[in-house]
Amino acid sequence: MNESELFRATPWPVLRNTVESLLFQHRPYTCYGFGEADVTAAIAAIKAYQKELRIAVSFHAFVLHCLTQAAMEHPEVLTYRHRRKLITFKTVDMATVVDQRLPDGVRLPVGYTVREAQTKRLAEINWELRQAIRASQLDSEALRLRRRVAHWPKPLRRLVSWRIGRDPFLLRRYHGTIGLTNLQSPGFHKPFYALPPNIFTLSVAIGTIVERPVPEVAKPNAVKKIVCLSAGADHAVIDGMALSRFAQRLVQLLEAAAGLDGKFLQDTRRLMQHTKEQQS
Repeated sequence: MNESELFRATPWPVLRNTVESLLFQHRPYTCYGFGEADVTAAIAAIKAYQKELRIAVSFHAFVLHCLTQAAMEHPEVLTYRHRRKLITFKTVDMATVVDQRLPDGVRLPVGYTVREAQTKRLAEINWELRQAIRASQLDSEALRLRRRVAHWPKPLRRLVSWRIGRDPFLLRRYHGTIGLTNLQSPGFHKPFYALPPNIFTLSVAIGTIVERPVPEVAKPNAVKKIVCLSAGADHAVIDGMALSRFAQRLVQLLEAAAGLDGKFLQDTRRLMQHTKEQQS
């Protein structure tokens, strides 16, 4: 067999340079941790609300809401070193990813930042992500910068990444103050965790949701739904005890199905009506 028959060569996609530029900003003192949360109540509520509202209710939005609340209660995860000071942001600008359909029909994960998420209720976050998926993100300031920089020589791309990574105010402007990524895949229910690249003081990754039996109840075949979670944190800025307190609060909010209540229904109906009026 000829050597050329052993592989297939394709041109390097220029847009992959944006990923490389992002990885340049990875925090060198990142440490990782893994955890789990029982989201049985949350999944049941989401299914019930989807049936009643007849629209999709995002588990991703639910986790983002809980992560925002936990971050506001434990602002150490929103703290950055800037020269000889520690800068603690009072807003949660959540950098995440939405599945975007590009003009050529290709589906591509695109970075999206939920700005000042602490001021928004769960229904508003769910609706914002819903709208973000439908609207083009190609004209956002951050994405325009990334696409422009993708065509620069590698030394210049490294310089821009270094500059953003060293300045928390630039990081907030182009990315956010905390990160959340979602690695769930339809039909994949085996335990799966991830070690996300970490350009923030804290980046959280949602893994798969697995089912486990509940031996304490008499009901046959009863199961609980467990979400696999992992996170990377900049240990140069935040210590283990602070992370532990934050993680404990995050799990409490997830297991309590925080935000998935009657107010969620009211807010969503209001947003649906408002959108309908705008379109008419």
